[in-house]
Amino acid sequence: MDKVEADKNIAIYKTELSKYQNLNRSLLSRDEMIMIDQKIIHLKERIKFLSISLCD
Repeated sequence: MDKVEADKNIAIYKTELSKYQNLNRSLLSRDEMIMIDQKIIHLKERIKFLSISLCD
């Protein structure tokens, strides 16, 4: 993966992460909140992995 593609993917993941982090949780069920938390963790892991890959 080249640097340009990695930067593009990081931007996409950060935008998606922001959407999930800004959700109003008061209208969500417990299962929905758990699913969203898992998605947030997954996106953060992808961003971290791509960021580390860029440093190498």
